[in-house]
Amino acid sequence: MTIVAAAASFLLKKSTSGGSLLSILKSKYLYIGGFLYFISALVNIWILQRMPYSVVIPIGGICYIWTMFISNRFLNEKINKGKIFGVSFILMGVFFLTRQ
Repeated sequence: MTIVAAAASFLLKKSTSGGSLLSILKSKYLYIGGFLYFISALVNIWILQRMPYSVVIPIGGICYIWTMFISNRFLNEKINKGKIFGVSFILMGVFFLTRQ
């Protein structure tokens, strides 16, 4: 679910490259990204039926990790120490939340 949501965000970002509202509405990336968000939401609902809310939603923070890697690889954004530090806290939080 988290990697699909991160991919959806990337595609929606990519759909804005034309700048104008009309070019965004004509972009295939807008519709693919929207579809992936929809799929991610359905998977999230399915997972929420099976796991505690207090665990599932924080685990969704893993999406930030995928986003960092996708932005580095496809948008040439830099990964700095602050980002690594922040992602480390997310991973530690997910680890502690899933230890029941």
